[in-house]
Amino acid sequence: MKRSFLCLLFAVLAACSCVKGDKYFVFVDPDEVQNFRIEGLTLDNFPFVDCSTSTSPLRDIVMFNLLDIPYYWGLNFISGAEYQLHYDLPEGMESGSPEHVAYTDRIHELRRYNGSHDAYVNLIDGVTDVIIDSRDISRNEVAYAEEKGVTYQTKPLAWDALIFIVNPQNRVKSLTQEQIRGIYAGRITNWKQVGGADHEIHPYMRNADSGSQEKMETLVMRGEPMVERPEMIGGGMMSPYFSIEADEWGIGYTPYYYCERMVGDLRRVKVLAVDKVYPSAYSILGGVKEEAGGYPYVTSIYAAIRRDPAPDPLAEQLYDWLSTRAAKGLVDESGYISRRSHVVGE
Repeated sequence: MKRSFLCLLFAVLAACSCVKGDKYFVFVDPDEVQNFRIEGLTLDNFPFVDCSTSTSPLRDIVMFNLLDIPYYWGLNFISGAEYQLHYDLPEGMESGSPEHVAYTDRIHELRRYNGSHDAYVNLIDGVTDVIIDSRDISRNEVAYAEEKGVTYQTKPLAWDALIFIVNPQNRVKSLTQEQIRGIYAGRITNWKQVGGADHEIHPYMRNADSGSQEKMETLVMRGEPMVERPEMIGGGMMSPYFSIEADEWGIGYTPYYYCERMVGDLRRVKVLAVDKVYPSAYSILGGVKEEAGGYPYVTSIYAAIRRDPAPDPLAEQLYDWLSTRAAKGLVDESGYISRRSHVVGE
């Protein structure tokens, strides 16, 4: 039943594909046959797939579909500040029964995640065979793999972007790339230097080795050192949101997907345009194609697998399956922009 619903949903989405100007954006091909099966894969032998916070919904959607587990989006009951995936029990399973306890314990075990850096470390150490991460492997992680004598393979799965957020009371609506670098390098210290009020800028940062910090350093700063402000460093994905909601003069950065899909209408921050381009699915695709009007800070979501020592055969099948049309359909469903999303026309 769920398979038929998904195929129907994809067909409807394709039929209603968005038109922006003279360009036709196609996200789903209704003629593609969806195959949500890997022979021999069960809940008991499903490989542990580590991931980052922002890629955990995609990891879970893949797992739930391959195991035929019903799921839905809902509020994170612990934080109350973001959305996450919830799942239903199979028909006939009695709540509180030993079968139910074993079932939920196993799903809880498979849904654990350790964040971008630790996911790669776990891949190298053999704790996990496959990961879905918000970034490619970093220089430090490459060096660690070489030290351990481990080889690996990575591949891009989807597009995302790094975006900048401020307090809704801040009157600044757009910054240039050079202004953003200037703020985080310490050359620009007052909002009036970029068209705002006369007040000190509070540049919030992420912890070292987080996916957001790695992207900030390489994509935005391009190797230029960031100002040292230890009191501005937050440790979790929600830290920029909590800080900036309470600080009218703060600025921070976060993945586009996390902001749009996981925080969504719960957010109490304002997203900035960069070079007068507001981040959206359309402008991110424009950035991928390096078109005028494309968003400049486009990033990719990656899958990675350990190659030597050899991975578990089911883990290898799962990694290969992530390149199938069915998997790309789930990328679209998750809210990421799959790498088959494209623009037709001139």
